[in-house]
Amino acid sequence: MTVPSIDREKKILELLQQQGSASIQELVDAFGVSNMTIHRDLNKLMEAGHLQKKHGGVTLANKSAISVEGQCAMCGKPNSERTIFIVNLENGEQKRACCVHCGLMIQSQTKNVWQSLTTDYLHGHKISANQAFYLLGSDLSICCVPSILSFGSQKEAEKFRKGFGGRIANMDETLNYLHKMMHA
Repeated sequence: MTVPSIDREKKILELLQQQGSASIQELVDAFGVSNMTIHRDLNKLMEAGHLQKKHGGVTLANKSAISVEGQCAMCGKPNSERTIFIVNLENGEQKRACCVHCGLMIQSQTKNVWQSLTTDYLHGHKISANQAFYLLGSDLSICCVPSILSFGSQKEAEKFRKGFGGRIANMDETLNYLHKMMHA
């Protein structure tokens, strides 16, 4: 027998209070429902401020990686100045991610994004995420999977691609690629 949504949400919160965090797959297995059903439950709980979604899982809101300085707001890994991605919101809040992959995930899940900055992989300076060139599917894996590297110039991205493979894309193409990879 399937557990009603409201009961499942309550049990999800109880599980998170005991464990601190859980993966999406753990919740799917624990409740015997589909991945999409769990995501719908988690979205309700997130909108109510009870939890924070992270890449592949969730934590209670008060234990969220967002509140921990120097950690990725998506996956909790330490942020590196060489690969940091910054999402600035209209209200002045800032969310930092360890890499382009997590940064674009945050950006696509966040309302009222004012500006996003990524780090040029070769030179280390901040550039507009909208104007960057992204290397997708290269042989170089530096952080989260799928690995995505950002560059300030298409010419430099092409040179890097020749050595490490992959393909060059703009931000919209990169977001589509990332969503396809996450739902594959």
